Amino acid sequence: MLQKEEKITIVLMVMSLLVLIIIYFGFIAVSPIPQEYSDQSDIHDRVILHGNVVGKQFTYTGNHLILTVISNGNPIKVFIPENNGAAKVDQYVNKADTVEIIGKVDEYKGEREIIVTDPKDITIVE
Repeated sequence: MLQKEEKITIVLMVMSLLVLIIIYFGFIAVSPIPQEYSDQSDIHDRVILHGNVVGKQFTYTGNHLILTVISNGNPIKVFIPENNGAAKVDQYVNKADTVEIIGKVDEYKGEREIIVTDPKDITIVE
């Protein structure tokens, strides 16, 4: 049987561990605030992109959606994987829409693109 002091020590250790878990998931594990996309954005940066949709197509395989967005005069590909809401985005985003997109910078076949992980990260701007 544990003594009273030992029980108190165990309870305090468990509470300390819970506090550390809360701090980690509440502050450290949260994605950083996205920065405005630019040519200087690094691969894996979380960015926000503002622009006009000039192209929209599904990939030949995989049912992934690719948007082409003009931002500051430059075309940027935005990749929405099928399992990240490609079909949903296709329903509400159209050519000529002005959009705000949050995603991560990546590179595919030597070209930069932004990968979206949630359809809520694409907003139509009025």
